[in-house]
Amino acid sequence: MHPLVVFTDKLCRFLAFVGALAVLAMMLHISLDVILRSLFRISMNTTPEIVARYYMVGIAFLPLGLLHLRREMISVELLSTLFGRGLVSRLLDFVVAALGAGIYGLIANASFEKAMREASVGTFVELVRFQMPVWHSFFIVPVGLGIAALVCALLAVSALLPGVAQERLPE
Repeated sequence: MHPLVVFTDKLCRFLAFVGALAVLAMMLHISLDVILRSLFRISMNTTPEIVARYYMVGIAFLPLGLLHLRREMISVELLSTLFGRGLVSRLLDFVVAALGAGIYGLIANASFEKAMREASVGTFVELVRFQMPVWHSFFIVPVGLGIAALVCALLAVSALLPGVAQERLPE
């Protein structure tokens, strides 16, 4: 396998694993909050902010690359089934993957610029007793979208060169 494909595959798997850990951490965090509130009347004021700004963002964006790599994203193959697996179908696959790479890349760039702005001002959430920094969470989105852009670019290449690149991409 090509080193870029191996690296992308491992990176996608790692980010998906981190997303899975976020699901587990969110479940434990919320459960602990409910137990503490129910039994001891102790409330963890940071739970909603941490869930919304860290766990949910990681769950939504980190596995995107692996979903594309495994071709598990939702797709409508209305036209491609008419053409079979010939040249026209490969051309459609290329156009879709290239558009996906471009769109993911543009949004990743815009979200990275936003993350840099938030980091430079040190964005925080004002809670009852303290200020919780949240600027870190803004970097999750560009990481997930950037990897998805890379995977879509690899899929575009594999659509154009089915004899070479298709064998290299994991299924």
